[in-house]
Amino acid sequence: MLEINWVAVLSQSIAFLILAGVLAKFAFGPIGNMFEARQREVQETLEQIEADRASMEQKRAEYEQRLANIEAEAREHISTAVKQAQEEAAAILAKSREEATAQRERALADIDQERRKAVSEIRAEMADLAVTAAGKILEREINPTVHRELINDFIQEVGARN
Repeated sequence: MLEINWVAVLSQSIAFLILAGVLAKFAFGPIGNMFEARQREVQETLEQIEADRASMEQKRAEYEQRLANIEAEAREHISTAVKQAQEEAAAILAKSREEATAQRERALADIDQERRKAVSEIRAEMADLAVTAAGKILEREINPTVHRELINDFIQEVGARN
């Protein structure tokens, strides 16, 4: 059978424990610290990424709100401009109607004045012609033949003047 050498087992166990202690102090400690530092870095990076994502979401929400406000302001400005343009168009139309009415009234007044002037001139001419005709009638004897001749002469003079 195999015999166990207890001294060798004990010396190897002690050597193993010493080796494990030295490794734990000089190898596993720094490696563990390195792993912990790397884990902290990864955790900090993840936390930074999460903070950046939250910040980005907040800024995106702010930008969307600003965009909505800008769109609302633009619609309001457009609406105001349209109302103002409609008011100006209505004012221009009203002014044009007033001017057209005033011009029409002036034209009607001018036409009436010219008509009165023409009637006055025609009356004056008729009076002159009547006086002239009466003078001719009085110069001659009145008989139906002479009377017709005078009337025909008078009609021809009136026709020639017009």
